[in-house]
Amino acid sequence: MTDPAPTPLRPLSAVDRTAPGDPGTARAAVAGFGAAVLRHALGAELRNTAISPYSLFMVLAMARAGARGATAAQIDAALGLDGTAAQGQAVAAVDQGISRALDRAVRMSSDGVTVRSANEMWVDRGFPVRPEFVDELAREFGVAARSADFAGDPDGMRAAINAWVAERTNDLIPDLLPAGSVTAVTELVLVNALYLKAAWMVPFRDRQEGSFTTADGSRRTVPMMQGGMPFSGSRGAGWTAVSIPYIGGGLSMTVLLPDAGIDTVLGDLPAVLDAVATGSATPAQFAVTLPAFSIDATPDAMSAVRALGVTDLFDAPDLTGITDRPLAADTLVHRCVVDVDEKGTEAAAATALLFSRGVLAQPEPLVIDRPFLFWIAESSTSAPLFLGVVADPSGAPS
Repeated sequence: MTDPAPTPLRPLSAVDRTAPGDPGTARAAVAGFGAAVLRHALGAELRNTAISPYSLFMVLAMARAGARGATAAQIDAALGLDGTAAQGQAVAAVDQGISRALDRAVRMSSDGVTVRSANEMWVDRGFPVRPEFVDELAREFGVAARSADFAGDPDGMRAAINAWVAERTNDLIPDLLPAGSVTAVTELVLVNALYLKAAWMVPFRDRQEGSFTTADGSRRTVPMMQGGMPFSGSRGAGWTAVSIPYIGGGLSMTVLLPDAGIDTVLGDLPAVLDAVATGSATPAQFAVTLPAFSIDATPDAMSAVRALGVTDLFDAPDLTGITDRPLAADTLVHRCVVDVDEKGTEAAAATALLFSRGVLAQPEPLVIDRPFLFWIAESSTSAPLFLGVVADPSGAPS
């Protein structure tokens, strides 16, 4: 295996991947998987957290390309699609939608929206990997394979992977892999990095102090932003949602305000997201008041994925599609950063899977003043790139 030159930053439209699949199928798979991971990541405690369903889906789909038997079946069940080709088509559908959104944004502003995603694989220079696996990752996910010296310089390789992620996330995620995560017996690392920076189509007005009621009934004084125009939204059984567009209109943040708490909608989130995306819920127009917020989350993605039934990948894997040598995944790391203010949103996520040997009506007010869900998606699939919960925008312990 050759060690390629560093991959330049590039828009998704420059990545030559497999033909895209059906947008609705992509939405159902990515949203269903993401909602399940978010539920497990939250556990019993309602707190600020965020994940990237897209990034986690991407890395598990890359691992699926080398999985066989029960290991493959468990990943397929968690991702909601059978086989690497179907999973690659789902990713391609989302990527195609993002590319269209970027094209629309460029026509309005040269620098209003940026979305970048990159995948990479590092393989120890002494470890034999099947060429078919390398070819499939390149074809389905645009992956370049890099030669690594995990055995001789594990911490140096950890620093190199972290630097790669930092560059591709605009330094929002400078240290994805913690000390000790890469060792002399690490053989292979699969990584995705995702970055988004997008200006609102109409900026919010300057923030003012407002009240936000947390899940336990406590009131916090937090900076609230006033929307500069009415926004389209919808109402469903037990929830109200509003979509706030970024420049170009092909990307938006949807904020969903449950009537009776986050738990009442989290279990049915894929159906709710589908209702919002397809317009099957009751339409409405809202004058939105939204808190500014920042989240920097490192959820326990490995426990969440295990809870979804993906256990053999870590405990008794069949990875003979990657190599004839013994190989098991031992670490899954995920970090997600989301910063929302009057001008727009900057967000990044990264995932690493490490393997070792063994007509407009009058708008009504909608004040987002209690815990809410949010997601960021492009309009053709509405598959979430980022998905999270804001329990307390002040960041104070709950």
